[in-house]
Amino acid sequence: MKSSKSSVNLVQFFWFYVQTQIGISIMTLPYNIYHDAKTDGWISIIIAGMVTQILILLIWSLSIRFPNQNLYELFEKLVGKVLGKFISVLYIVYFLIIAAFVLLVFNFLISVWVLSKTPDIIKIPLFVIACLYLLNSHVQIISRFMVIVGPIVLLTPICATYAFFDSEPLYLLPILTSSWFEIGKGVMSASFSMQGFLIVAILHPVVKGSNKEKLLAASYANILVTAIYTFTIIASFIYFSPGQFEILPEPLLYMIKTISLVLIERIDLIFLALWSVVVLATIVSYLYMASIGMATVFNQKKRLLFSSISSLIITILALIPQNVLTLRHFSTFINYVGSFFIAVIPAFLLLYAVLFKRRAPREHT
Repeated sequence: MKSSKSSVNLVQFFWFYVQTQIGISIMTLPYNIYHDAKTDGWISIIIAGMVTQILILLIWSLSIRFPNQNLYELFEKLVGKVLGKFISVLYIVYFLIIAAFVLLVFNFLISVWVLSKTPDIIKIPLFVIACLYLLNSHVQIISRFMVIVGPIVLLTPICATYAFFDSEPLYLLPILTSSWFEIGKGVMSASFSMQGFLIVAILHPVVKGSNKEKLLAASYANILVTAIYTFTIIASFIYFSPGQFEILPEPLLYMIKTISLVLIERIDLIFLALWSVVVLATIVSYLYMASIGMATVFNQKKRLLFSSISSLIITILALIPQNVLTLRHFSTFINYVGSFFIAVIPAFLLLYAVLFKRRAPREHT
């Protein structure tokens, strides 16, 4: 039996998924997707959500064949220890790169909007230390934190609703002016925002519930994330003119900045401060996946050391000097490489498992 400290209920699993997937992308996604698919970008994000649902089914189908193994243990069960550990190392590097990129983008945002004169050598380590404090807790504690942070995620559509009071819906017309190739490029731009679903394969063994319940929880989480992204993108498209999108890399923050209340000014700074907790949760999730992989590769039950190593690695990567152009190239690279990790490898492994009838003994399913 799993100990209470190593188990996660379905509600915690739902919010763990949401926090992993939504992250920092909500700030820059409307801008990035507009440059690929123009005002048809909302179609791209809906298609990306559908593709993600298919990939969730793929990952779920693979996980239920080995219900007591996480993603890394599953690799070794399917293709042997040597090749399995090699694939695990690739995924560990991949998760660390994503965590470092999220940290880089967040550091860039707070440098532009809030702490322009505070050196990175101060900001980045302090933020990572906060992540490390949570990361060294049991998975149940981390999951509870994800639930607590959940309502902050819902602030995004609430704030975006303001756009509908001072908007121009005609900016969305005519629909399908972009080619399907351009819409497809928009789907690729959105893929980074959807890659967090791999948490399903990591948490599957410790989630309490039937296989069907786990699939439904992940599916509902994906629907919520897709709906939030779609709503935010549409709100941005009808609030800013096409010309403005060329010069507004963070349209959501600029939209919130225009909101003015009697007692509160600069709501954008308050929002950014609250959203930093969501970003922390996202980074913790990716570091958790990486540290679980390190512990599995080195056959260790405790991941305290590996959590520290993972945190140190992303801190060093984030401190490497970057500019906006480099970040965009890095984002494009992750989008294309990510498709290999989120689609190609899982699809190949599932095909291999089906063809060679590889699964855990029937009594454990």
